[in-house]
Amino acid sequence: MKVLSWNVNSLKIRYEQLGQIITEHGPDVISLQETKTQDDNFPERLLKDQGYDSIFMGQKTFNGVAILTRLSFENIIYNIPNFEDAQKRFISLDVHYQNKKIKIMNGYFPNGQSLDSDKFVYKKKWISALISYIQDNQSDALLMGDFNIAPNDIDCHEPEKWINTVLTSNEERDLFNKIIELNYVDTYRELNPNEPGYTWWDYRMAAFRRNLGLRIDHILASHSLLPFVKKFDVLKEYRKIERPSDHAPILLTMSF
Repeated sequence: MKVLSWNVNSLKIRYEQLGQIITEHGPDVISLQETKTQDDNFPERLLKDQGYDSIFMGQKTFNGVAILTRLSFENIIYNIPNFEDAQKRFISLDVHYQNKKIKIMNGYFPNGQSLDSDKFVYKKKWISALISYIQDNQSDALLMGDFNIAPNDIDCHEPEKWINTVLTSNEERDLFNKIIELNYVDTYRELNPNEPGYTWWDYRMAAFRRNLGLRIDHILASHSLLPFVKKFDVLKEYRKIERPSDHAPILLTMSF
């Protein structure tokens, strides 16, 4: 079973790139963030022609999440339960693969802007609400997306430059660890204990060429799924092409 997560930074711009990924890797499930696509404009029919059902919610210009699946599914949830939010950032459903039912949770975590901003307060509330939801829903599950958190110094280029900044603050890392403590494992770090594995590079300052990156895109798996986790790929080649997203797609392969 292949599961892909990608902050596309506009599905309209990156749609052909998504098609290339589908052709090359054939994921069973695809989670997209920052689609920046209103629901009426979502390419549902085109994706259906490629074998995917599309479950999505979006808004103009920013945010937006979607799950594309070739597997049968049920129990769709839009937005984090018991958390009022006008922003379109979370979607969840259960898929069936062989004899397993697996919860797929796709989140576009708030950026937070700066540690002294209202947006940072919102980020903490959003993640805390997600933690409450996860705590009440223990199952075979994958939580994935753009977390906008680099969990440890190894996940940052020049970590000393990121002290007391958004994406790497102790508060954000503590919230990430609270998710892990709910019986989850960071699948990339489990398989690659010593490699940074950057997934995001700023468009500015030739950051990709200089490998000035952060690992802020993650696929977390419940411990019950850990025995089946086999491979994790950061598809950096899609950060090299013309008009790329600033995020690389990430691909988890499991074998049951």
